[in-house]
Amino acid sequence: MGKDDEPEEKETKSKEFIIDTQSPYFLHPSDSPGAIITTIKFNGKNYDLWEQAVRTALKAKNKLAFIDGKIQKPTVKDGEYSAEANAWKMVNSMITSWVMNVIDPKLHASVAYVDLEQTMWENILEEIFSSECTSIHQLKAQIASCKQEGQEVVDFLMTLQNELDNYAKIPTCTCGAAKKIAKMMEEDKVHQFLMVLNDESFGTIRSQILASDPLPPLDKIFNMVQQEENQKHVMMN
Repeated sequence: MGKDDEPEEKETKSKEFIIDTQSPYFLHPSDSPGAIITTIKFNGKNYDLWEQAVRTALKAKNKLAFIDGKIQKPTVKDGEYSAEANAWKMVNSMITSWVMNVIDPKLHASVAYVDLEQTMWENILEEIFSSECTSIHQLKAQIASCKQEGQEVVDFLMTLQNELDNYAKIPTCTCGAAKKIAKMMEEDKVHQFLMVLNDESFGTIRSQILASDPLPPLDKIFNMVQQEENQKHVMMN
């Protein structure tokens, strides 16, 4: 009799699903769908900063595995009940609410009808990449058509260049090509910057920079132009 009962006991234990405070499935009583997990909102352009902030917040709550795909939705047959599947649905819904709370409302339509949190995360990435090409083109067109007209050097160009850098990422590799690409991109930025400088005010220093071999780093060129700009301000005053 005892031996006959043993398999049934093992089967019962295998179905047990216990959630302790260290489990990714654990939800603290203070967790709520209206919680703001980060002060940084995704606006369609600041994905890198926003993603890092959200990942840090979810890691602190031990929920990062739900968007990384390490915890998949449990498979349950129709008509069956699974405590793990029910817990997964609760946590997934909570994370979805948290992420929606830190996305600009005008972007909600692209992710509002997605059930799985991992799929929602992928939809955000798809939305970014689909608009990335247009954004890069617009930024490069602005930089190319930009001409300094009395503005401070850093103010009138660096904002555009920094925004472009968020899209134009240098690929990671071990063959040494990344260094060559980085150098080419740096030189391209230098020429773009020098082209938009006012000819009358900065023609001389631009010629000096172009005569350098190799070209100075972009940050050094900015310092040189800023010093020239400050010196002209002092002379005018």
